[in-house]
Amino acid sequence: MVASLCGAAVTACGDDGTGDGEREPVRIDFAATVRGQPAACGITLSGLGAGGTDVQLADARLFVSNLELRDAEGVWQPVNLNEDGAWQLSDLALLDFEDGTGSCSDSGSPETRTWVEGTAPAGAYRGLRLTVGVPFERNHLNADTSPAPLNVGSMFWAWQGGYKFVRVDWRIMDPQGDVPRWNIHVGSAGCVSASPLDPPEAECGRPNAARIVLPDFELDDTVQIDLQALVADVDLSSNMTMSPPGCMTNVMEAQDCDPVFDAMGLSFETGRCTENDCTSQGWISHD
Repeated sequence: MVASLCGAAVTACGDDGTGDGEREPVRIDFAATVRGQPAACGITLSGLGAGGTDVQLADARLFVSNLELRDAEGVWQPVNLNEDGAWQLSDLALLDFEDGTGSCSDSGSPETRTWVEGTAPAGAYRGLRLTVGVPFERNHLNADTSPAPLNVGSMFWAWQGGYKFVRVDWRIMDPQGDVPRWNIHVGSAGCVSASPLDPPEAECGRPNAARIVLPDFELDDTVQIDLQALVADVDLSSNMTMSPPGCMTNVMEAQDCDPVFDAMGLSFETGRCTENDCTSQGWISHD
């Protein structure tokens, strides 16, 4: 079945008044899950990861950009996101699945965001593609002066490295463990500039932006992000010595980052998808 934009996830249909031809509003819903259930702060998850560690979710946020829908002729049409002053710019959005309670209280916030909304040319669609990441031209701005959602300091490293495209943190519940947390912070690496406070002029050596293609997606589907899959082959109770807990995308952290990047369909060595896109591992799907 080919889904029309005037489906269950859409509030209204018609011209958006831009003068660029008839467009229709579109909303795409997302969900973060663990073992098929909604990811939530403050709930102990037993036996997670390769080491069977008891954990609680401490953070779950990511940027998505360059969203496109495939029309009935097989042409990918860009979704122009609504700039809302909080969660979206025209070409990117921040998704936030944590609510700042319990185990998420130290880095999270009460507000959540589990959808994107914008417009696309009027028509019928089947298929979605997007990038988990921030476009290079926006990735190395000053977070203190950038418009929302690029003003969220906890999703930013520095001008040189840019933003954390994915932030998924876990609190370790076993007091005998080696680390109190195991954090996944994925962003661009191998960025060359005069100092950490200077933006690079050319694309980073390891972009680490995951391109996702869901060819059978319909607009009443929900994009599913499997947080368990990211750590399925990680021992969350241990960490490389002399390194921050978890995977911070540093080139010296291959032991901690390799299984995370494998789960995302990315090569930790090159920062690019191991196949034509980063969808094959199934960490992002739809229902």
